[in-house]
Amino acid sequence: MEPKPFRRTWLRRVDRWIIFEPALWPHRELISRAMALLIILGFLALRIYQFDRFPQAFDDARAFYAGFKTSTGEALYTQGHIAALWGIRLAVWIIETAIYLGYIASYTSRSRAKSIAAGFMETAFPVLVAGTPILLSFMPYSLPRWAPFSSPAHLYFYGGIMALIGIGGAINLIGLLTLRRAFTIMSEARELVVRGIFRHIRHPLYTGHFIMFFGSLLLRLHPVSVVLYLLFCVGQVVRARIEERKLMQVFPEYTAYKKQTGMFFPRIAR
Repeated sequence: MEPKPFRRTWLRRVDRWIIFEPALWPHRELISRAMALLIILGFLALRIYQFDRFPQAFDDARAFYAGFKTSTGEALYTQGHIAALWGIRLAVWIIETAIYLGYIASYTSRSRAKSIAAGFMETAFPVLVAGTPILLSFMPYSLPRWAPFSSPAHLYFYGGIMALIGIGGAINLIGLLTLRRAFTIMSEARELVVRGIFRHIRHPLYTGHFIMFFGSLLLRLHPVSVVLYLLFCVGQVVRARIEERKLMQVFPEYTAYKKQTGMFFPRIAR
């Protein structure tokens, strides 16, 4: 007897569990919105708490970097450099906070799903992938190892990395505000959005995530964090392909749209 395919054995059994069948959940949309908003509000509260630390963080940074001198006794870091760095950090904070506000706006106004998620790969898998970068924040800060505080290049590296995170966050925010009513974390089809940034990229939110979390990786560069980032990237690719299969089933015009656009980056015209 031929062995059954893997999906017909283990994965299909898991898919039948009620936790992976949102269609069987009472008040499915209300529950998913409430849970998502509760989590987002928790992260937003943390961001607001961090804002109170910015003035003190600037004073601490100025005092800390003032202790580094050149061989001639001059200050290694100027006040202008430190102020510029603090400004970049503040800009990143604003962008990241705006993303959370965008999530709230999306969850409170999104349209009804035309095709809901079903099975482990469409329900739990996207949530697990989306949550993977959180583990990066628990990794130890390692930038001073390859860009020491005693080197004037430290602020340039740190400023460049923070700018990279800000650029990724801006791309993510633009995509989120454009998607809005069609936004979902699970693999669901709500509305087909092909305007704005989606005219060039099919998954701009994922593009922004790749850039943002690459910056986070550079701040916490360890073998484990590299593995986490690679797993996240692979997971996002798999997640995008699952979403596209569902969108093609619900929106026949998605096939033509897919041929004209890039998945994560704009197509280069031949």
